[in-house]
Amino acid sequence: MNLVQGFVLAKKLFDTLESFNGEEAKSKKLSKDLKAMSLEKEQLAGKRTAEASQKRAEEAQKLAEDRTLTTEPALAPANSSLETVVVEKEKSLATVKQELERIRAERADVEANAVEVYQDAFIDTPEYQDLAQCLMTIGGEQFRSGS
Repeated sequence: MNLVQGFVLAKKLFDTLESFNGEEAKSKKLSKDLKAMSLEKEQLAGKRTAEASQKRAEEAQKLAEDRTLTTEPALAPANSSLETVVVEKEKSLATVKQELERIRAERADVEANAVEVYQDAFIDTPEYQDLAQCLMTIGGEQFRSGS
């Protein structure tokens, strides 16, 4: 291969590389443009969806307001009487809870007193220690089980 053929071959190779680089640059630009267009399309779709959602929400709000305006006067007496019943039931529930706590406290006192009675009556007396232990066990279980 002579020098001229080498230069010609090098020139062809260089031209091929330049055309390849040009095509690659065009491809990158087209890819970037495609991504930008896709993003714009997504934004437009999101905007349309948001507008549609807002429109539906406004319509639902208007419908709810219309229903409230038409039904509120008729339901007002019923609502106030229901509120009164609810308040009375809540007061009753609070009273029952207080009574339950009082009964639980009394039960705990009775159980503690029963243990003291067993101890005072039997444990201090050497002849009855075994019997006292059995009675305390049985009595404690009965108090715990509610019998």
